[in-house]
Amino acid sequence: MASSSMRIGGLVSGMDIDQIVSDLMKAERTKVDKLYQQKQILEWQKSDYRDINLKLKSFYDSTFNMKLAGSYLKYKAVGTMNDGADFSKYFSVAPGAAAVPGNYTVKVEQIASYAKLESASGLAKPLTGQELSGQIEITEGSRFSVTINGVKKTVELNAGTYDTSNADDMKALAQDLEAAINTAFGWQGDSNGDTISGIKRVQVNIQNNKLTLQPAENYNKVPITLNAVENNTTLSKIGFSDGAAYSPLNLNTSLKSQISGSIGDTNISFKINGKAFEFDSNASLQTILDKINTTADLGATARYDALTDKLVISSKETGLGAKAEITDDSGFFTALGFNAAEASGENARIVLNGTIVEKSTNDFTALGMRFTLKETMEVGKTASFHLENDVDSVVDNIKKYVDLYNETIDLINGKLSEQRYKDYTPLTQEQRSAMSEDEIKLWEEKAKSGLLRSDSILNNIVNNLRSAVSIPVAGLPKGLNSLSSIGITTSNWKEKGKLYVDEDKLRAAITQDPDSITKLFNSSGDNYSSQGVATRAYDILKSGINDITQKAGGGEYQIYDDSVLGKKITETEDRISALEEQLKQTEDRYWSKFTAMEQAVQYANQQSMWISMQFGTYSGSSS
Repeated sequence: MASSSMRIGGLVSGMDIDQIVSDLMKAERTKVDKLYQQKQILEWQKSDYRDINLKLKSFYDSTFNMKLAGSYLKYKAVGTMNDGADFSKYFSVAPGAAAVPGNYTVKVEQIASYAKLESASGLAKPLTGQELSGQIEITEGSRFSVTINGVKKTVELNAGTYDTSNADDMKALAQDLEAAINTAFGWQGDSNGDTISGIKRVQVNIQNNKLTLQPAENYNKVPITLNAVENNTTLSKIGFSDGAAYSPLNLNTSLKSQISGSIGDTNISFKINGKAFEFDSNASLQTILDKINTTADLGATARYDALTDKLVISSKETGLGAKAEITDDSGFFTALGFNAAEASGENARIVLNGTIVEKSTNDFTALGMRFTLKETMEVGKTASFHLENDVDSVVDNIKKYVDLYNETIDLINGKLSEQRYKDYTPLTQEQRSAMSEDEIKLWEEKAKSGLLRSDSILNNIVNNLRSAVSIPVAGLPKGLNSLSSIGITTSNWKEKGKLYVDEDKLRAAITQDPDSITKLFNSSGDNYSSQGVATRAYDILKSGINDITQKAGGGEYQIYDDSVLGKKITETEDRISALEEQLKQTEDRYWSKFTAMEQAVQYANQQSMWISMQFGTYSGSSS
């Protein structure tokens, strides 16, 4: 708050009033600086408590899981197909805690499927040549070039004569042209046109006495360009111009101009699963897809398959209840080559131990086992497996739990024994301004150290946890009634309760009596001695987390911090505010006094000057 009094800074007296007041205020600020330091220590303590609480919460969540039987009742399926092969090609199975050990047989009869409708052939229209007529003479050396997806080859046709009015000759011309192009790109075929080696990239057909060219049915749809060879008219003889090209479908331009079917000039209109859609006749396929796929509650999706050049309408779910149904009001789907108007999905079906099990998805649970179906089995094939204890998984679970226990008590023990450097108090603003960043960092590391040393709350938590894991559980067989008896032990006392796992001994105990191992951890018990290790730890952690929350705040869903430290910080802030106000008043008082002094000195100087002037005047008149 700015002072309301006028300040005169030593202009008359020649004294450095600013420095004098500043020095006086340093002494006055000592009380406030101590409060700021107290507040900082409280905030550091609060932060340390909350860091520990986060670790305790993580251990608490893990302990909750260790109370569940599913953490110990783990099984694995071991078996093969009836021919000795691995059944993972057809299905996978993950037994849960509810699974019952025993022998099982499975036959995958059907995979769940989506309802699906698709165009019968590619959408993009083929490259179509001019109508051919008369006799076509192909002579030796007849060549042209073909570029497929950026790769250019020279194609040479065998000599021959083709009568364009003869259907067999036209068919032969198409076959010879197709074979010549594919051969130029590494394909080899027999006299029937069947592949011996390589792949067919191009297919050539006849339509209304015109040759059509496009990617082969099972080849991805890529650009194809034909070019004439200098001084060679072969390309024009078979009806194609130099530079004629096939282009894959462009989703973002008008669909009408890119397909063989006729969409017409009227609006495109259709229904999918009863919901109506309407588009301009020049709409792009992307526009149509976007509208379909953003329509709520349609139960279906639409996609363009760039590999097959087909439009696919499919249900969002699998199973018999899934459907895909189109009503082709404007003939749009007819133009795209759809032959069916409705389809339904299929259920997954297996025969499990002689009983037929049907589900709407390929991922389901039966008899406590989660099945994921992948492929239908061939006739005569079945799989057999049995469930056995998955000891390795249980060992891994327990090891991870022990690791988290060790991390938790290491963190707490570290804070309890951390050295306190009382000479390193939190830095004031003035002290910080005189130090480098590295110096501040090193100072504060020591200033923060030991703030929770010998803390009673933390001591209580760690001592209770150490007791929980060391005291035997009543009611269990001797040799399986404590962690130490199954290979989980402490070592040097200096490590303050850190646990070590003997995997071989633990594995042997789990194999010997998995039920007792489960109870060793999760037994609810009527009293502390009969409670399992995880049950005890769960209650200890719950209480500890609550104690720390009351001390330092940070509880779940907490809006107002009413913790012990939170209240102390608020009280300290209030005291700081009050003292800051007093300091401002004190500083104003100092300035008021010095200003009065300056004014008095100025008045005295003026009086002295007047007297001097009077003496000067008197002396002059006497002479």
